[in-house]
Amino acid sequence: MRINEAYEHEAILSRQGDECGSGCNKIVTQCVDVTAPVTLVPNASLGTVTVACQGVPVVSCVTDPCGTSSTITVTQRVCVTIPVRYDVSMSTGDPTISCADGGACGPCSPCGCKV
Repeated sequence: MRINEAYEHEAILSRQGDECGSGCNKIVTQCVDVTAPVTLVPNASLGTVTVACQGVPVVSCVTDPCGTSSTITVTQRVCVTIPVRYDVSMSTGDPTISCADGGACGPCSPCGCKV
């Protein structure tokens, strides 16, 4: 074997005890499911509606074929302003924790936070 060749090997572990009862150090991992319920409730409230006429009305008149009545239609463009305020309120429930299905998991990878 040359020094510059890669080879597979098992990691060198510290002494984990012997038959004389000098102890044994182990590291175990357990995955858990943590649930943090968050409830969002929407809210929309309307302010005072305002209406403003735009331009002049358009009038049309139609007389029935017998000449016994006429229908007048008036069309006016209006600008309707409706102020709406949207909001969302949030409430949180009590978080829960439970053992993950399957129990043990592999080595834990950092989640970007320190506990």
